[in-house]
Amino acid sequence: MAKYLNKEENQVHTLGTLVAAGEDKSWKVRLAFAKNFADIADSFGKEITDSNLIQTFTQLLNDNEAEVKNAAIQSMTQCLKNLSTEKISNLLLPTLQNSYADAQTSFKAGVAIAVSDMASIVGKDYTLTKILPILMELIKDDNSEVKLNVCNGLIKVSLVIGPDVISAPFLATLTTMTKEAQWRVRMAVFELIGEMSKQFGKEVFQKQLETIFLSYLGNTAASVRDMGVKKAKEVADKYKGEWVMASFIPRITETYAIEK
Repeated sequence: MAKYLNKEENQVHTLGTLVAAGEDKSWKVRLAFAKNFADIADSFGKEITDSNLIQTFTQLLNDNEAEVKNAAIQSMTQCLKNLSTEKISNLLLPTLQNSYADAQTSFKAGVAIAVSDMASIVGKDYTLTKILPILMELIKDDNSEVKLNVCNGLIKVSLVIGPDVISAPFLATLTTMTKEAQWRVRMAVFELIGEMSKQFGKEVFQKQLETIFLSYLGNTAASVRDMGVKKAKEVADKYKGEWVMASFIPRITETYAIEK
């Protein structure tokens, strides 16, 4: 019904009931609120969502019931368009910083997606100081789903931060993860490096990323090597024959000789 009412009518007739549902003693009612929050936000619009509904929703990210928390984090990325940068920066992100450490795997995986999607909204400085540290903690998680989501999220984050995302600890983490036991994680890492290599320019790529990226040639998983070849072609399309002759062919020759 909220779709058909104006702001004042919603504040009188629907908002109070909905907020009460989000704070209901029954966890199943709170779960329904969390699951449907993106649709609720669309129905009420940005002004009411940002000023009234988001506080109730944020509480569900710390709910005692894991299922409610998981539903809330799944809804978060879909409702970001109905929130102001101020609320995302000063309410949602601090809440996530305090709620993911001891949470279940599915919640952590959702946090990785959510904070990555926030990057383009909050901008470079906030992403560098607040979002990137969360992702670099999550990437250490034992669960492969969490790590995969972080790798995919870092592609989005690197678009916002640029080459400043690269630091010695960051490169050390990526190097370690190219040796992960789960091949899908290794593939995601090489894909991330390949994307950053195209974004940051030839000089940054050759100085900081190339050695890690080309190590895919010796990976034990065929799927990882196949993906690496595709990414190497994209890099070659960008940096042309000079890079192919100076870096790629010598590395292929070296790897082939070692394996032979």
